[in-house]
Amino acid sequence: MAQVNQAVLGMLKGQPHAVEFLEKAAENPQGGYIFFGPDGVGKRTAAILFAAAINPPSFSETIFSLSHPDIAPLFPFRAEPASGREKWIEELGQERENYMLDKLSPDPNPSWVISIDRIRDLRREMKYPPRILHHRAALLFDFDRIREEGANAFLKTLEEPQAQTVLVLTTSRPFALPATIRSRCKLVRFKALEDEVIKDKLLNDGHPEEEVDVAVDVAFGSLKQAYLYLDDKESLISEEVFSYLEHPASSDLDLVRLIERLSYQVGLDKILSSFSLVFRWVMRARSGRRPSWKRLAKLVGTLSARISRAALVHNILATERMSGRVALNPTPSLFLYQYLSSLRFD
Repeated sequence: MAQVNQAVLGMLKGQPHAVEFLEKAAENPQGGYIFFGPDGVGKRTAAILFAAAINPPSFSETIFSLSHPDIAPLFPFRAEPASGREKWIEELGQERENYMLDKLSPDPNPSWVISIDRIRDLRREMKYPPRILHHRAALLFDFDRIREEGANAFLKTLEEPQAQTVLVLTTSRPFALPATIRSRCKLVRFKALEDEVIKDKLLNDGHPEEEVDVAVDVAFGSLKQAYLYLDDKESLISEEVFSYLEHPASSDLDLVRLIERLSYQVGLDKILSSFSLVFRWVMRARSGRRPSWKRLAKLVGTLSARISRAALVHNILATERMSGRVALNPTPSLFLYQYLSSLRFD
């Protein structure tokens, strides 16, 4: 059995069940693991920490920076061009830095994928034992962004596991992964973080308490969302969406005008996250909870009295369903018309 670097796994906050599983897994690491759960709750962090935990502490820093030759990070990126390979490799290295342990996990361009060429490169690398570390680790972030041909090629790696090698896949959409891959991996669930975990972290970082309270309201269990809000308070919340929910369209013409404004001014992710934030808080309000942010609290109170539970559940599911379609690069106006027309306020 390997000696587990427990201090490293202890750096993962707010995920006690995942930590407990990984501590045991680190004693005899093997095969593939899928870390799944909402965005911004620690999956990427856990993948890097797990790679460090199964190797000597003296290598932790180079593992944290994803610079060790026995650590192979893969992530969505634009396709390699027919010419200009040197510049592409340089930009790929720059993007890799965004996935290092001390960075906020990036939101890749929707058109980027994990290509079959990079999976083939990984397969060639995985044929050999680790050069230096006790265990080689391939860390595949946002694995749901892999193409079918890439997934099929990766399946061969899972079917022919190499000794002293582990593969960790992270995803917020586990059922977007082929069943053949899911069935060959150990599943590790990451839950939304408790509000107090996020609040303690932000306060320890030195943010003012009044800003932290609102950030926790907006985060909904995602530390990443909280940081994004504090960094740019306009990045997660669409003023147009809030105004619409405060004063819903009374005619088809009003709805068309709203769609025109949203199509030109606001990204689809931001629009859907704004609706999701409000609808989920309305659901929370039914159990007696209220947000600290006064404007949001007032809106939640109004909608709580107006929307039935059935309509609320419908709206939450519709928002989640449409969120999964954003990566398909839909026409914004048609996408918004379909979404807004589906919402219920009865």
